[in-house]
Amino acid sequence: MGFFKRAIGDKFARSGGDPIAAAREQLRRLGADPDEPHTTHHLLYLPSVNAAQQAARALRKPDRQIAIETSGRKGYWLVILTQTVVITPETIAQIHDEISLAIELFGGEYDRWQVAPRGR
Repeated sequence: MGFFKRAIGDKFARSGGDPIAAAREQLRRLGADPDEPHTTHHLLYLPSVNAAQQAARALRKPDRQIAIETSGRKGYWLVILTQTVVITPETIAQIHDEISLAIELFGGEYDRWQVAPRGR
């Protein structure tokens, strides 16, 4: 998955920090304006192709792209939600709330989110 090569996001949460503040700071370091919209990728693992398709339908919006791919995790399908937003606690929380509901309804787990700086 080449588009994730320069992506940043939830990896900061695993180190105990604030992932949104860290992503915004990383955008600044890369010369990108954190107050401009950037493309986010949210990765979910669903337990079947049917569950992945149902979650994709539930998460679909006009300003989003949803992809379903086979996964390296045995028995799971990868759903990638892509949306361009300004990275704020509110925008990420809204997306996470929708993902949490889809996972509650169709099973699976949320893996992480990443942001690809615009123009990179």
